[in-house]
Amino acid sequence: MNKILFATDGSEYSEHAAKMTKKFLEAWPKATAIVLYVTVKENYAYDLVPNVVDRYEETITRQIENDVKNRLFSSLKDRVQFMHRTGHASITICNVAKEEQVDLIIVGSHGRGFIDRAFLGSVAQGVMHRSSIPVLIVKK
Repeated sequence: MNKILFATDGSEYSEHAAKMTKKFLEAWPKATAIVLYVTVKENYAYDLVPNVVDRYEETITRQIENDVKNRLFSSLKDRVQFMHRTGHASITICNVAKEEQVDLIIVGSHGRGFIDRAFLGSVAQGVMHRSSIPVLIVKK
């Protein structure tokens, strides 16, 4: 295990996936991790209020990055890189995983949305079906 991609949306389910990612990093002392947050603008009525959406997403991105660096992976800072992209969540996660040549993708089983909480999360399901790289879906 050399490189792990942990995709997060800052949700409670992502918190559990972060803990699993940390366990993998502890088990493989030479492994590194990329923590990826994807802004999905199609979730918003973006044409109506682009500045509000942009500011909101900037705030979320900063919060997640700070949480990653100062709380979730504070003891592993030198082995964890934060990355932010914009696009369709599952496609972007799979593309970054290929670009970065990761060995494993870790995602939470559900996200922030109501639909994601009702069924297996649409992002987790999309990554699982699209990725040629192994995917670990972490349940709560």
